[in-house]
Amino acid sequence: MVCDEILLEICADLAENIDSELCARLREHLQNCPNCARQFSTMRTTIHLYHCLGEQEVPPAIHERLARLLNLPEGAAVHKR
Repeated sequence: MVCDEILLEICADLAENIDSELCARLREHLQNCPNCARQFSTMRTTIHLYHCLGEQEVPPAIHERLARLLNLPEGAAVHKR
């Protein structure tokens, strides 16, 4: 698998069963690709920090900038917990 494909699959399938074939392929790739392992670690840390914040209102300008950085489609809604 190509690194970009791996990262897209991680983002698209975070709810995937840990024992699935996809997760096994992802784990194997992350063990053998330092670049993806670093990016995955950064994503995991970001998500952890986000959860530590609790409910916060995000100013529209920050939301738009984050959506651009994450390559989300224009107008994509962020789901509240």
